[in-house]
Amino acid sequence: MADKELVKMQVLKPLMEIGYRDHPAFGFHVPSWSVPDDQLATFNATYAAVRQIGASLNGNSLTALRRECRHSLAGIFSHMLAQAKEEPEKSFLTELQGECVRLLEEELVWYARQPCLHSVSLEHESTRQAAIHMQAYRHFFGRLPGSAVEELRGLAMKEMGQFRTNATSGRLKREDLSVNTGRTVRAIRGVLNREFKALGVLDTVSAYTGRKTSVIGVSLELSVPQATWWKNAITGLERPPRTLYAHLDETISCPKSIVYLSDVTERNGPTGCYPGAYEAMQLNPLQEMIGRVVGIVGNRADSPLKDYYAKQYHQSVNSENFRRHFMRLPECLRFNSHMGWDVLPGSELESQLAASERRMIGPAGTFIAFDGARLLHRGGLMQEGERLALQVIFSDLTYTERAMGKVKRMLS
Repeated sequence: MADKELVKMQVLKPLMEIGYRDHPAFGFHVPSWSVPDDQLATFNATYAAVRQIGASLNGNSLTALRRECRHSLAGIFSHMLAQAKEEPEKSFLTELQGECVRLLEEELVWYARQPCLHSVSLEHESTRQAAIHMQAYRHFFGRLPGSAVEELRGLAMKEMGQFRTNATSGRLKREDLSVNTGRTVRAIRGVLNREFKALGVLDTVSAYTGRKTSVIGVSLELSVPQATWWKNAITGLERPPRTLYAHLDETISCPKSIVYLSDVTERNGPTGCYPGAYEAMQLNPLQEMIGRVVGIVGNRADSPLKDYYAKQYHQSVNSENFRRHFMRLPECLRFNSHMGWDVLPGSELESQLAASERRMIGPAGTFIAFDGARLLHRGGLMQEGERLALQVIFSDLTYTERAMGKVKRMLS
């Protein structure tokens, strides 16, 4: 699939801020919590320094920067907690802080590791061009040979039959239409590593991350039009936004790929991406971090907010109580990585994003490799037929054991 000329996008940050203020589902007219400007500036500057030069710092310098990140983050949340009056608000901030601390620790470890690029080759022109494109636009497209597609479809045949049976009987949950463990998945992973190595995909992704990568996680997934999890859950709108399910992934350490095992058209759930949208949002580091974990708040079975929010799938914004808490965050920290559901229909933000979307249409074997944390994307929004696809997770070969818990969360 050839890339079209990219639409030059305006800065989206003010459009996002206006969008939340103007959106009828987010207009609660409650004051936002404040944060200390000095501590926020310290966190953002320190985190940015670790991200940029962490691997080249000596142990003492890196330890000092990490300590400063943790200290300023704790001060920011302590300040907001002091302003919270109700127990659900305090629970929201406490859980959000915990998720931010977890993500911060994971990312500090990632940035502090020395790049390891042994055996990465960009000698072939196609591989070099793909690497250039991924560096510039966070993604590239490709296609597996027909023989590999037939091999993969043969491996998936038994599971495909079970998925179709489940869909026909109305069993439409994610676990009913996908599998990410077991013998079949291991065999599929082996084929993908072989083919991606031959095509230069592994070298291209390795060049992008600065670490030697391979396929470490795979989910075989069937999408059918009966599944409606992606449809808009916010009521009171004349129509849903044209950006439904557009999102950024949580993890920075595991690039992804979507591989079609069936022909995909505009009607049966093409993967879409929005090159340049992440950059145009101009998120500050803590705002971005909060956005990538805020949707987790209230999801745990033991969370005091579980029933209070009563979320639908991972559409946190279908909960009015969640939206109320979200809007109490300072505007400079307000971001939801699954923003596609939040966009106001008819807004300039919707128009900008819709104009920039690139859909991956193509025969079985078509794939995209991309940085899910920095490329706004979506897929599987079915209107007719079916889509059989592989969700693929790449990771650093020496990071695999640490990454497996994260990979399982991504595939689930």
